Amino acid sequence: MSFGKQLKEVLKKFNLTQTGLSKEIGTSNVVINRYIKDKTFPDYNFLNKLVERYNINLNWLLTGEGSIFPTRNIKHIRDRDYYFLPIIDGVSCGSPQEIESAEPLDHILIDTKSISGNLNDYFAFYASGDSMAPYISNGDVIIVKQHDDWTSVDERICVVRINGEITLKKVKTFSEGKEILLSPYNKDYPPILLDKDKIKNSRLIGIAVMSVRNL
Repeated sequence: MSFGKQLKEVLKKFNLTQTGLSKEIGTSNVVINRYIKDKTFPDYNFLNKLVERYNINLNWLLTGEGSIFPTRNIKHIRDRDYYFLPIIDGVSCGSPQEIESAEPLDHILIDTKSISGNLNDYFAFYASGDSMAPYISNGDVIIVKQHDDWTSVDERICVVRINGEITLKKVKTFSEGKEILLSPYNKDYPPILLDKDKIKNSRLIGIAVMSVRNL
């Protein structure tokens, strides 16, 4: 595999355009295009930026061998790569509850093909409560991708920190982002309305991308 093909794979994995990558890396689009077409081999500075920013496996980048991401937390099973994703604590599916610790309680094996981007951007929580029932049940493992931009999560299920406590709810933005409604699926629970003052004391932690049923 040529370097150009590896670089195309990086663009695809992170949903990047050549222009987007050139801005993030600080290299011109023309240079990126020459790399992709294998007209020029990148220098050390470019490779180092790519590896550090996206946690890319340098050996894969140069040779096409191994996994696109560093393999220290990856297990190869039957021609597939699985990532040991840390489960760090519980997310309240009811009223918000405080995270007692960021130390992993356990790990879950996730097929690397089922998630995109940098594996280090993902973590998992145990769901606690039934406010997101019937879609998410107590004890389910929620896979979360770190994200902090309220403007791009409308109608998504997200993990939100409110005054130091966290909860899992569906996000709906109003008034050009000045008001945010956090809604449960279970109608026995009331929604949480964040006005502009409450938003200041709240933080979007990430988007729930997958729920794994704990049978």
